[in-house]
Amino acid sequence: MGRPLLALLLLGLGLLLGAVAAFFVPRPVVPQAIEWLSAPRSLASFRLESDQGAFTHQSLRGRWSIVLFGFMHCPDICPTGLTQMAGLAARLAELGDGAEIAFVFVSVDPQRDSVAGLGQFVRHFDASFRGVTGSEEQLLRLASRLGIQFAVSPEPDGYTVAHSLTFSIIDPQGRFAGRFRPGFAVDHLARELSFRF
Repeated sequence: MGRPLLALLLLGLGLLLGAVAAFFVPRPVVPQAIEWLSAPRSLASFRLESDQGAFTHQSLRGRWSIVLFGFMHCPDICPTGLTQMAGLAARLAELGDGAEIAFVFVSVDPQRDSVAGLGQFVRHFDASFRGVTGSEEQLLRLASRLGIQFAVSPEPDGYTVAHSLTFSIIDPQGRFAGRFRPGFAVDHLARELSFRF
């Protein structure tokens, strides 16, 4: 076998092994960062309800808030998001920042999610969580400023609810300041938030 042919075979074997390794060897997980807005966005006035009373734009002032949209009858995505949010709340409390942050779950399905039921539902995940809902018009006033989309089709034979799944960060001035997606690394995200707050 000539040298050029041997070199070609070795090169081909090296490329093959590299491709196989790239396919099978897991890539390192890069912790998800928060997407901070370069300029916080003011929110329109709105009025929603919770089992603790009215929830308005003023309710978001004075401390940082993390807001998640969803609905109680969601089979898996919303409970998973709330579980992640509870883990984040616990980790922030360990870091000494838990009392400075409000966690809010906004139901986009007020036809089925009563205010009282919503309060009980969110407190199952964490006692400090607040569940709010309201008319479609009021929900849209908040959702549109946060870049959240949702649609409810209350057909008797196929009731469907679709919504964006994003955690929105509201600053103490009541402005939309940033967002992050589900599936985050709790410790990494808690430290980033703690540093910012």
